[in-house]
Order: sequence, then structure tokens, then C-alpha cells
Amino acid sequence: MSTTTRNGIGFSLSSNLYARTAEVMSLLANGWVEVTYRKGDGKVVTRLATRNPTLVGAFGNHSDAEAIRKSDKDFDATPLVYFDYSAGGIRSLCVEDLRAVVIPADAPENNH
Repeated sequence: MSTTTRNGIGFSLSSNLYARTAEVMSLLANGWVEVTYRKGDGKVVTRLATRNPTLVGAFGNHSDAEAIRKSDKDFDATPLVYFDYSAGGIRSLCVEDLRAVVIPADAPENNH
């Protein structure tokens, strides 16, 4: 029996900050995305993230959904607010510090 490794779909990031923000916001609004970025302490991390209201509602709570909704009012805000699957809560990142964005091959709801 053989196994197949499924790879995610990677995206190239725009060098223009406004375009990059719009691209990432669109991807996060549609579902789960692996984001790799440099944290404030310099550590590079990869997180499974979303801003999709249905997913935030299913995997988070009302406060998480409200935080996402409130952050939508300030599109140019830094940092960008997202729901972190592993942490089970709201986190943020600076779009300038993004290193990679990948749509994962398998979403958590497929394995839940």
C-alpha cells in the first residue's frame, strides 16, 4: 500500500503592503490558511489561521467572532487580527512580517 503526501497551495506575496494586506485578508476570509511570519521577538512561526465568520463561530466563541468583526472596521489596522486554530483564540500579526501564506491540503474540519 502506498501513501500520498498532499501539499498545500502556496501564494507569492506582493511587495506592496496594501496589496499584500488585501490578498491576505481575502484568503483568511475564505477559510483556513497557514501563515508564516516573524513575531515581535524575532521568532518565525507558522499558524493555522482564519477570519471566516463561520469557522470562527464553529471553532471559537462569541468574543472571538466579535474581535474579528470589530477589526474589520479598521482595514488599514496594524496588526491584522485572526483566529488561531492551535491556540483556540484570537491572535494578531504584522502584515509586513509575513514570510509565507499557504492554503493547507487538509482543513481541521475534515479531521475533527
